[in-house]
Amino acid sequence: MINSFKNQSEAAKMNMMLPTQWQIFKNYYDMIKEGGILRGFVNSTVITVICVLFLIILCSTMAFVLERRKTVLSRMVNMAVIFGLVLPLQIIPTYFVCNFLHLTHETAAVFVLIAANMSFTVFLYTGFIKSIPQEIDESAWIDGAGQTELFFRIIFPLLQPVTITAVIINFMAVWNDFGISIYFLNSAKNYTLPLTVYNFFGNHSSDWQLVFANVVLSTLPVAAVYLLLQKYIIPGMTSGAVKG
Repeated sequence: MINSFKNQSEAAKMNMMLPTQWQIFKNYYDMIKEGGILRGFVNSTVITVICVLFLIILCSTMAFVLERRKTVLSRMVNMAVIFGLVLPLQIIPTYFVCNFLHLTHETAAVFVLIAANMSFTVFLYTGFIKSIPQEIDESAWIDGAGQTELFFRIIFPLLQPVTITAVIINFMAVWNDFGISIYFLNSAKNYTLPLTVYNFFGNHSSDWQLVFANVVLSTLPVAAVYLLLQKYIIPGMTSGAVKG
C-alpha cells in the first residue's frame, strides 16, 4: 500500500519508506484506466460466484451421502476425497485433457478450480455433519420427507456455520488463484483481477507504482468478505471435530 502511493522512481526501490510526494489518486486512476481492471473484476466475479455455488451444492450433498451411508462404496469415495487433500494438481496433463474434451478455456478453468477445491470442502462438511444427530433424518422420514426434501429443507439450514466457512475459504482460493488461471485464462480479455498485473509488464515494465496499486485493489474484495464473515470461520472449522 505504501508503494502504491509513490512515484515511479521511488516505487522501483521497493522499500518501506514513506513517499516524499504522495500520489494518492493518480496511480490508482492510471492503473484503472490502463490495466483492464473493470474487465478483470467482472471475470473474477463471474468465475468465483459460479465456482463457489457449485462447490457448496456439490460438496454439501456429497458429504451428507458419504456420512450417512455406511457402505463399501461410500468408504472408497471418502478415501478418494482424502487423497485429494494431499495429491498435487498436475496442471499440464489437466490442460491437455481439457483440450482433448474441447472445453473452452473459461469452462475448463471453472471445472479445474472446482475440482481443486472440492476435497477440502467435502472434508469440512463431513466433519460438521457428524455432529448432526441421525434421529433428525429418521423423524423427517416418518413425516414423509424424501431425500431431497430432507437435505435441503432440514439438514442444509443446520449447516450454516460450515457453509459460511466454505464460502469464505473457497472465495479466497478462487479469487486469488494464479497458477490455474494463468494456464487457462491466458489472454487479456479473459484475465481475472489478480492476472491483470501482467498488463503492467512489458509496455509498463518499470511502472511498479501501478503494479502495487493493482495488488492493493485486487485484495480489497477478499479482505471485505473476510472481515464481514470472519466470526463464522472458527465455529465452521471446529464444529464436529471432536465427535465421531
